[in-house]
Amino acid sequence: FLAQLDEASTNYHIPLVLRLHGVLDRSAWQRSLDRLLARHEALRSVFVAPEGKPLVEVLPPDAGLPVLEHDLKGRADAEAALLELCHEEARTPFDLSRGPLIRGRLIDMSDEEHVFLLTQ
Repeated sequence: FLAQLDEASTNYHIPLVLRLHGVLDRSAWQRSLDRLLARHEALRSVFVAPEGKPLVEVLPPDAGLPVLEHDLKGRADAEAALLELCHEEARTPFDLSRGPLIRGRLIDMSDEEHVFLLTQ
């Protein structure tokens, strides 16, 4: 009901920022995130209302966690661009009928420095 009342609301977002140092095995990282999503039905839940009746549906365990990637390597304005991406992520509402209720962004600052934004 609250999401329908104020679709752009981000009041319930839980953002997390992680700085990762070192070479990143992207495949292993994505597999780990996908397994995390697979284990938690609450994160795979979506809220639909066919014929006006609200229901909870659960996405399949192999749905995978969506991760947007951004490359800021070599940019003179990398820190400012990172800050803008953080604000954009925090302001982006979830589509509660499509899900999942968690998403990530992986931002490359250099070959051995990455920032991961996770929003639930």
